[in-house]
Amino acid sequence: MKNHPDRRHKWYVLGFYLLLFAVWQLVFSLELAPDYLFPSPLQVARRLTELALDGMLWPSIKTTLSRMAIGFTIAAGIGLLIGLLMGVSRIVNGCLKSLFLGFQSLPTAAWMPISLLLFGLSDHGIYFVIIMSSVAAIAISTSDGIHRIPPLYLRAARTLGTPAYAMPVRVILPAALPGIVTGIKLGWTLGWHGAVSAELIKSSVGLGYLLYMGRELNDAAQVLGIMMLTILFGLLLDRFLFGLIEQRIRRRWGLAGES
Repeated sequence: MKNHPDRRHKWYVLGFYLLLFAVWQLVFSLELAPDYLFPSPLQVARRLTELALDGMLWPSIKTTLSRMAIGFTIAAGIGLLIGLLMGVSRIVNGCLKSLFLGFQSLPTAAWMPISLLLFGLSDHGIYFVIIMSSVAAIAISTSDGIHRIPPLYLRAARTLGTPAYAMPVRVILPAALPGIVTGIKLGWTLGWHGAVSAELIKSSVGLGYLLYMGRELNDAAQVLGIMMLTILFGLLLDRFLFGLIEQRIRRRWGLAGES
């Protein structure tokens, strides 16, 4: 029986990461740098276990995810609303698109100074950084998705009697869903960057705070471990949440390629 291409692909990915860890261990074994600057995979795993047993790891993960859930929900609502307005109005699109493109060029950490001035050392400031990091990408992708809707869809909806007030909900947003989901994925990624960056300065709990403490204590194992956890959560959310949603939408609209 032949292996399915997707299954072979997963084995290749697993092999790649195993090779990556083997190279990491090899470089550590060659002692090219002191172990307090370049720890081994085992030392990183041991440090993460210590953080978990000390009761610091799980509350930090929970806090960061909770902040992201709140901040990104607000950002998605704002971004979708603004993107819809940009998609149906050329004037609004012309005024806001260049502004949002400028926002996208800002590093997420650039929102930190104004956040500190407005909100001080509070969770509201972290929400602000998440929102400002995410809204532009969601709004632009939503408007672009609307602009790519074939005009035939809109004419057909009007011919079938869809009233003007119902067009956004019944026709425009469903037809623009592939672009919207892409924007939400990008917005989540940027918001995730913003949340961890904000926690480096504005928090006493969270993944960003553990990164900060690792730096302050010169604990490279903790820094690398938290970095790996941050990457892992980003990959898991992309694969098992946004990735699955995107696949279903692409199949629904006949955009999925044949395996």
